[in-house]
Amino acid sequence: MGKGMIWIVLAFVLFLWLAFNVAASYAPLLLAERISPGRLPAELLARGEARRVRFYVGANRMSYAFSAWAPPLWTVVVFDREFFRRATPELVRFVVAHELGHAAAHHHVWRWAAVVLGVALLPAVRRALARQEKTADAYATALTGFRKEHFAHHFK
Repeated sequence: MGKGMIWIVLAFVLFLWLAFNVAASYAPLLLAERISPGRLPAELLARGEARRVRFYVGANRMSYAFSAWAPPLWTVVVFDREFFRRATPELVRFVVAHELGHAAAHHHVWRWAAVVLGVALLPAVRRALARQEKTADAYATALTGFRKEHFAHHFK
């Protein structure tokens, strides 16, 4: 096999890897339903960073919500259906603001890149991702006036 063919094969494998990871970003939406804007805090949805965030509700037993970058344009947030049904309006407001903090700082793009590149488990990268969570919490506190500790019984 010549050098040209090796480069073609490598380019094809890279293309498949990227295509798989882009498609995987949309997979959680297959069984999720879009949340109507009337069920979310209007003052937060009016913010500029909310333009490219889509909110859904679905089966997510791992946490109260998760978010991901859906290349090339969107950040998607999927709330656990049961959490969203039972959460107080204040808690929903805080979580929406937290996710908008991630969107404003483009955290989802960096997290996606860390996973795709296979470096997400490196200690330095994990510390950086943990700092992103603290940054998003601070952003939510600035927007809502609530601190994460106010909802400690939900974040165990």
